Amino acid sequence: MASENDFFVFRRFETLNANTILWMQYRISELERRLEEIHEEIENSKMSDNFKNSSFKWDEKWRPERTRIMGELSGILLQYNQFIDAFSKLRARPRAEDRQIDNVVHWLERKAINKDEATFIQKKGDLISINSRSRPPLGQWIETCQSLHLWKIFRAKLVPGVHVKSATTVYSSDEKFESFTTTSIIVIGLVMLLAPMWWLEFTSTSTVRLGIITGFLCAFISIMSMATTNRPFEVVAATAAYAAVLMVFMQIDGRGGAGSP
Repeated sequence: MASENDFFVFRRFETLNANTILWMQYRISELERRLEEIHEEIENSKMSDNFKNSSFKWDEKWRPERTRIMGELSGILLQYNQFIDAFSKLRARPRAEDRQIDNVVHWLERKAINKDEATFIQKKGDLISINSRSRPPLGQWIETCQSLHLWKIFRAKLVPGVHVKSATTVYSSDEKFESFTTTSIIVIGLVMLLAPMWWLEFTSTSTVRLGIITGFLCAFISIMSMATTNRPFEVVAATAAYAAVLMVFMQIDGRGGAGSP
């Protein structure tokens, strides 16, 4: 499993972590309540009793219960804070993708791990990927194509001591898939710029030209949403700039109107 990021899929144990945090919270609250009771008892005592809420040394001698509670709190509060900090980072990790889970399932089918110890893969909703990458929907879709992973151009170079050389295991390169996605986006971008320019050049009717521009604008905003990780307003801004470029070409008379008087 350590040889490939896509195999690094483990459980989050979300329910158990939540229950543990709730239990620690309950225990801390109980200790807090008892401390408040002791504080109130001393505060309401007679002056002649000479009780104190202002000295830990006095507590050690006359109120050992409060000293014991403080000692327990120092440990459990540290554990509570560290637990929440660690789990918040774990909870922020994205759930494992279906293709990653399928890869592990196929790997486990060859009895790589004892069947009883591999039941974790059945908890699909609780699985996370340790090494996740931010990719646009287009990149995610490309990587879900299993046949592409078998192509030599997408193969990763085997690293001795890291990758396991096996006839049944294929390692693909994340960098090569990202390069392929980037190249695809560049090619699509060129098509989206050049195709309407040439089409508008041979069209003179304003209504038809407006229809062409509308169609390409709809296609552009759809492609931008799928091919990038930009936020919605950034996609709209890019589409507005693209529309401005197309409107410039709309003002130029095409060849279809060359014979007009």
